[in-house]
Amino acid sequence: MAEPLAGASAGAPADAWFRRYAPRPNAQARVVCFGPAGGAPAFYRDWALAVPDDVEVLSVVLPGRERRAAEPALTDMGTLADAVTAALLPVLGRPTVLFGHSMGASVAFEVTRRLEASGGPRPAALVVSGRPSPRRLLERPSPVADYDDDQIIAYLRGLGGTPDELLDDPETRELILPPCRADFRVIGRYAPELHPRVTTPLRVLLGDRDESAPVWDAPRWGEVATRLSATHVLPGGHFYLLSELPAVIDHVLRPLHETGAPAAVPFADPPRATYPHEGNPRPAGRPDSGKEREAVTFAPAYHERRITLTGDALNTAAALSETSADAYVLYENRGAVGWAEGEYGTIVVRSGATTLRLGDADPVEFPADRGVLDALDQALAAVRVEGWRAYGWAAFELSYPLHGLPAAPGDTPLAHFAVPRREVRLEDGGALLRVLDPEDLDALEQRVRSAAALGGAVGSIRRVTADVEQHDADVYRASVAAAVEEIRAGRLTKVILSRVVPVTSPIDLPATYLEGRRGNDPARSFLLRLGGWETAGFSPEIVARVTGEDGHVVAQPLAGTRALVGDPEADRGRRAELYRDEKEVFEHAVSVRLVAEELEQVCTRESVAVDDFMSIKERGSVQHLASRLSGSLAQGRTAWEAFGALFPAVTASGIPKAEGCELIRRAEGRPRGLYSGAVLTVDADGSVDAALVLRSVYRHEGRTWMRAGAGIVAHSTPERELEETREKLRSVSRFLVPAAETEGSPLASSLDEQSAALAR
Repeated sequence: MAEPLAGASAGAPADAWFRRYAPRPNAQARVVCFGPAGGAPAFYRDWALAVPDDVEVLSVVLPGRERRAAEPALTDMGTLADAVTAALLPVLGRPTVLFGHSMGASVAFEVTRRLEASGGPRPAALVVSGRPSPRRLLERPSPVADYDDDQIIAYLRGLGGTPDELLDDPETRELILPPCRADFRVIGRYAPELHPRVTTPLRVLLGDRDESAPVWDAPRWGEVATRLSATHVLPGGHFYLLSELPAVIDHVLRPLHETGAPAAVPFADPPRATYPHEGNPRPAGRPDSGKEREAVTFAPAYHERRITLTGDALNTAAALSETSADAYVLYENRGAVGWAEGEYGTIVVRSGATTLRLGDADPVEFPADRGVLDALDQALAAVRVEGWRAYGWAAFELSYPLHGLPAAPGDTPLAHFAVPRREVRLEDGGALLRVLDPEDLDALEQRVRSAAALGGAVGSIRRVTADVEQHDADVYRASVAAAVEEIRAGRLTKVILSRVVPVTSPIDLPATYLEGRRGNDPARSFLLRLGGWETAGFSPEIVARVTGEDGHVVAQPLAGTRALVGDPEADRGRRAELYRDEKEVFEHAVSVRLVAEELEQVCTRESVAVDDFMSIKERGSVQHLASRLSGSLAQGRTAWEAFGALFPAVTASGIPKAEGCELIRRAEGRPRGLYSGAVLTVDADGSVDAALVLRSVYRHEGRTWMRAGAGIVAHSTPERELEETREKLRSVSRFLVPAAETEGSPLASSLDEQSAALAR
């Protein structure tokens, strides 16, 4: 027997709040539907006949429309949600799903929150449709509260849900506009709170061409729900549900099936993504033969434990790396060390799309229609792990799409990031352990304590030698001479050309990192095995640092180099020479000017400043002219836009950058990969810290090598630029620790042959 719809709220009986187009008093379950802004209850008329006979559809009737036209409309979300909640309480005596589209999704969410707080009955599920996440609503508040009538009509035309002939008819407009004015005030003044999170199971539906509710934002509904069971993307724009009604109803009724009521509701197997062939997932938000894409997402959180340690942070992290059998990244920022292991999530950037994979879920692709970094930004925004930090790298070839150059041959990743399964944040005296699986905490603590006790000692003082003096010297001199001719011809102002030096004996990368870090004073250092690359490096400068909290951007260009040999008098003489050298000073000045111009692209002009100009920084075997610039992101600009403006670093590419990158591509003849790219950490709050990959040793596809370049301007000479590469290479070559395998072993022979191929 159906319970009566009794009670009162906002001055109206509860029965006034709902319209039944197909009354079913004996229905086993209900769906309560909340409409879009300005919408009438008839928006859901077809639903009443499309659901099974034992399900009843109730369409919410807001004050000021249909039979309630004489009542004053409500213009505040809180008042509206309170009133609907009071009217809805008597309806929840049987399994009920709340469904809301557009504005109705926010109303249904707020009603669910209030029902849970009341301690009484609550819905079986909440399904939100065509609505940005509460986080995005806070980030980009809607301006519609202040729209005049013409702006409201234009907005409705853009959404496409109301026929133009109705919007053009003066009499119909007079019926449409009053509820729209009220609802637009509700929308425009709505500032959702992110806590408390609802515990009712939540599903998110949206159209793949709905610009108002982007696909990448959908998983962020998980910030306000403890049980985000799935997101579903269907073909269409904002009013996709008009053409996709059967699929939408199927998803709305599915939670009732999962709870076992009503039993008579027929359900097909959940629709799954289909792929043209294995390994080629269909892009998120793109129709594929008219079928929808389903992306199931989860919201794990890190379990943390803080411990005290007596060991050195760098030694501990290096020892953890030495014993790891998994992908890992060690990233050091002036003594603060982050160490990440295992890939719960991977974000892989290619020129056409960025792919996100979380846990065991199917991969989701974000097309690069608006640029590779926009796709990356969308993928990172869809990472549903509380408090995540991603570690990764960006190859130099990421510069190609950023500066309009043809993509490199093949489909080689341009960047690779990992959301780790295990993470250790170390500073001398302590460590913060973070794991996704709480059962890993004890084992990780034992590993960290063992690594701290191990001390990071290197067992051998022997070193592997590499020919930094003469390998490819003649070829490099010729390349410099040719570049100088192009610069003097006016094709560009500056370019950095590099030379490769193979390492033909096996080396121990963690031990090499530790010894090299002891002999260098870098801006950042890193050791990684991720995405097919292994690298140990001592970065002399950052590409960019952006703090998510306040949008503060920092860049630290270095340009102008002399050797640093440890003889105080000789090093002082070379320092003085740096300041007197016309070529070095010019190279540094034009680099600083370009960085300032790049910052002005993304920062407020008045905030861009040169905080430190042309001081000296000592970096291992060299000393540099160094400057520091900063700015504050302009309204609407993102950390990735700042990174894109500054990447690749001017001190590793050229001026102008497009012309510099194009000349590098021609002159060097092979991809740079990680050299002159970046190793980065990215935080959930939007912070990005990107170290320039120089002064490093690389291992990839069985080969090991070093690489160094020099800044070439019109005043350059081939011999001096060759000598500069030697000076830089010594920052790494002095610390190459041999691997444990004995010389002449099969491993050594194989690596020797593959590394020697770089010389050919």
